[in-house]
Amino acid sequence: MKKNISWILLFVLTVPMIRSEMRAEEPKSQSQKPYTSSTSFSLLITSGNTRELTLGFDTEQSLVVKKNQFQLKGSVIYGRSDGIKNAEFYYGHLKYKRELTSKVFLLALSRYEKNVLAGYSYRYSLSAGAGYSWTKNTKISATSEALLGWSHESNIGQDATILSFMSLLVSSSVKVALTPTAHISCQEIFFLNLRDPKDFRVTSFISLTADLNRSLALKFSYQLFYNHKSIPGFKNMDHYLMSSLVLNL
Repeated sequence: MKKNISWILLFVLTVPMIRSEMRAEEPKSQSQKPYTSSTSFSLLITSGNTRELTLGFDTEQSLVVKKNQFQLKGSVIYGRSDGIKNAEFYYGHLKYKRELTSKVFLLALSRYEKNVLAGYSYRYSLSAGAGYSWTKNTKISATSEALLGWSHESNIGQDATILSFMSLLVSSSVKVALTPTAHISCQEIFFLNLRDPKDFRVTSFISLTADLNRSLALKFSYQLFYNHKSIPGFKNMDHYLMSSLVLNL
């Protein structure tokens, strides 16, 4: 019964996304602005190491100065029931991008994440690399990135470990405009421990976003986190199904 109520609540929040009212397309796209901000407040269902209906927060800030772009991103998922944590996830990254040509760019990235309920108290990495824009226009954009770096993490499974190793991160993302006010986004991230080839992780994101007006949008998204070499005592896969209200500046 509790599971059915959770799905009903999620459905009620996402139904407005099929509204047919569409505002006119902006004469200047958001990507052309020197500063952009997108903040989401989410109701989500988790499964894997936790199975809960809980709340989430996500923000992304971007500043463009000529050919340089600085991006700050942060995410929080937190839930508590009867005084006990039933969901806790923190993620943040700071990313620097330098355009060399209209298609090629350099990257520097620092990342941090924490999810005690999935078996790790912290993971952070510093990396650098390059990327390529396959296409970029008002209808579709697609990019790929590859970064080599150093990672450090503390796992809290049955055999607690602290690890440091060289890592490789490869990602690809696609954004497709369905209408002037709705788009779908997909991103795949592959992370490899170069010291242990069996220790690789895959993160998948897919979202559908519909604008309500210039500043507000509704977003329905799914996230998958997969650890091929799971931490002893914990599941190797987590799912997040989210319905979000997005504030854009």
